Amino acid sequence: MQISFSTIRANFNKSVGYGHAAQMIVDSLIKLGYQVPFQTPKAPVQLNFSQPNLFKLHKNQYQIGYMPWESTKLRDDWAETLKLCDEVWTTSTWCKEVFETNGIKDVKVFPHGIEDIWKPRKRIKGDVIKFLHIGEPAPRKAGQMTVDAFVELFANDPRYSLTIKAYNNNTTRIYNNYIDKEIIGLPQNVYSNINVITDDYDESKMLQLYYDHDVLVYPSYGEGFGFIPLQALATGMPVISTFQWAEYSDFLGPLKLKSKLIESPWPFVHPGKVFEPNYKHLVERMKEFTLDQEKYNEYYFNQSTKVHETYNWLQLTKNAFEHIYKKFS
Repeated sequence: MQISFSTIRANFNKSVGYGHAAQMIVDSLIKLGYQVPFQTPKAPVQLNFSQPNLFKLHKNQYQIGYMPWESTKLRDDWAETLKLCDEVWTTSTWCKEVFETNGIKDVKVFPHGIEDIWKPRKRIKGDVIKFLHIGEPAPRKAGQMTVDAFVELFANDPRYSLTIKAYNNNTTRIYNNYIDKEIIGLPQNVYSNINVITDDYDESKMLQLYYDHDVLVYPSYGEGFGFIPLQALATGMPVISTFQWAEYSDFLGPLKLKSKLIESPWPFVHPGKVFEPNYKHLVERMKEFTLDQEKYNEYYFNQSTKVHETYNWLQLTKNAFEHIYKKFS
């Protein structure tokens, strides 16, 4: 059976969430025996995986609209396009509730998955406790909040380190005297235990980055799905993260981070409301981890196999398309 796959070419860039998911969906469908041509009206069914303004809705073809989202309001034109589809899918129960609140009916959840490469590895406590943040320069990922909390607790203390893994550009301020750094350019003003990486990393380098650190700090204001925390969890890594948006919130466990819905600081990009992380609670969680690191290492490692079983790409894709196969094969 043919399933036409429709997205923009840029969404096959695996360094971003859309591209990663697009490639895995196509690969999984092919493994399941489907033919997956690109944007063809000749297939009986088309999966549109993109923002709705980029959908290609061919006539006389069964249309599935599939997208994640990160805030509580959809653009009006997006909602209208989704209503033209025969089925609407999204990536989490939270997104489903958002869509239905915005007038979309009978939304199905097709969660994203995790690949075998993210193998579990038990962390061993070392001389330096290593924190990791991934997601700069997207403000929604709260890189600056992560830096601020780390500095409040551990500034220049050699027993702790923070790595900021940015995608090409870092916007966090990591100087203990920012004005002097700008005017005088004194490199010694950079916090000695904060490291910034802006190089492009492939999956193998990203995997090693997870293995080389003790805990992921991810105080996100909201995710359509959230590959980064799931990848960390799959490796057995403790994760400090907001959770209300997460389909896998149960796996985030005892280091879940409190947040509250606020009006979006980025209404043009993310209208409606988003989950503001609780800064005080973030500081507490980071401190708690350092005081009982071995307990958290054990907890998150022990559940990592279950993470892989629950978020297996092939099984999730098979489940999502089973009724489509029965309807059109």
